[in-house]
Amino acid sequence: MKMGTHEAMEVHEVLSESTCIIDHYAMYLNQCRDPELRGVLERQQRHLNDAYNTKVNVMQGQGIDVSRVSRVTMGATSGIGIENQPDYGIQQTSPVTPRPEARTLNDRTIAQGALLFHKCGAMRSTTAALECANPHLRNLLATSSRSCMEMAYEIFQYMNHKGWYQVPIMPEHALNQMQQTYQPMTGH
Repeated sequence: MKMGTHEAMEVHEVLSESTCIIDHYAMYLNQCRDPELRGVLERQQRHLNDAYNTKVNVMQGQGIDVSRVSRVTMGATSGIGIENQPDYGIQQTSPVTPRPEARTLNDRTIAQGALLFHKCGAMRSTTAALECANPHLRNLLATSSRSCMEMAYEIFQYMNHKGWYQVPIMPEHALNQMQQTYQPMTGH
């Protein structure tokens, strides 16, 4: 597969980030205590490994048909016992402070790290896809972005269920005002 300089550099950045998250997942799995979180991380790690190998094969020009690359579907179908609907509202939680002397990570920090990696991965893959001239490579990176979004949502669901990632509720009067601001076009 031919690649332009910009495409090659973008894929290089995506692979570099993939390597980092895979290494972090190994550390997370060694320190994770919650079996529910461990199951999520193990499943996501398998997907991350497969996706990394696919991208390496494409980068090395091994002719993989990336138009049919699967993406991970997480969330409601993950089987981790978390409802599809997030919990809304702010509840009292214990304070969080940095632990600069920490030698191990707690489950909350592990989940937060995984979530941040997936959010960054989605943005990096989207940016890379937007810079690709090759439609198959663009599709691979767009699929990678979507997979990161799905994995991020699964981690969000876990954190929301634990009360670690709360979703504030917008006051009804403010929401109503916003809903009234934009109106559909007529006559088109």
